[in-house]
Amino acid sequence: MALVDQIEQELVKSRGIPFLFVGSGLSRRYLQLEDWESLLKRYAQKFDYGYYASKHNGELPSVASAIAEDFFDRWWSPEFANERAQFAPVQMKLECLKHAIALYMRDHESVCLEQALGQDEVKDLASATVDGIITTNWDCFLERVFPDFEVFVGQRELLVSCPQEIAEIYKIHGCRTQPSSMVLTKEDYDRFDSDCAYLAAKLVALFIERPIIFLGYSLTDPNIQLLLRNVIRGLGASHVNRLQDKLIFVQRDGGN
Repeated sequence: MALVDQIEQELVKSRGIPFLFVGSGLSRRYLQLEDWESLLKRYAQKFDYGYYASKHNGELPSVASAIAEDFFDRWWSPEFANERAQFAPVQMKLECLKHAIALYMRDHESVCLEQALGQDEVKDLASATVDGIITTNWDCFLERVFPDFEVFVGQRELLVSCPQEIAEIYKIHGCRTQPSSMVLTKEDYDRFDSDCAYLAAKLVALFIERPIIFLGYSLTDPNIQLLLRNVIRGLGASHVNRLQDKLIFVQRDGGN
């Protein structure tokens, strides 16, 4: 049986409309945006990127914190005067890098987004029947593909709002339109992990009720591993089998 037919059978059997769980692979494929490490290399100016990676044993959140610390003086230099003028004064030292990344992504999207939306693959995605989308991406690609979906940015917005789990996008790692919301540094990840009880509970409910299709993620992605561990912890070992066949990972063919 063809893979597509197998997936179709599982979706029919589940009797629920799927949620998409979207990672950076889609941004790289359709917007030509860098992966996390390559993005950090762009802003590693005081020292070579290898210095930061070696000093922090390749742990990207810690690498991001170190680069953000050194980027602070650069943000306040004449080089970034135009960028600074587009924001109110940044209050937190490590957030200067987030603002620079947010502007870079905005400008990159303005060049690539319209062409991406014209691709047949993206048109097929836009016509798909899905109840909602969870994403760790900061860019605004998904909002343009699904313009009628309501967007919730960050865990706190989910907490204080009343999402209906229909035609919604949950940007759990923040969004470039709100640079302070972006989960980038070790401090951000520590805060995200300490606050994730509500998110984990919501994911448990979603994962039980609907099939979840993962797009643009690798199974080795530490973010996905952490989220799945939280979901499994919330379910309890005796109920983990309820996830069988509900989690569908779509991975890129090496040649496509």
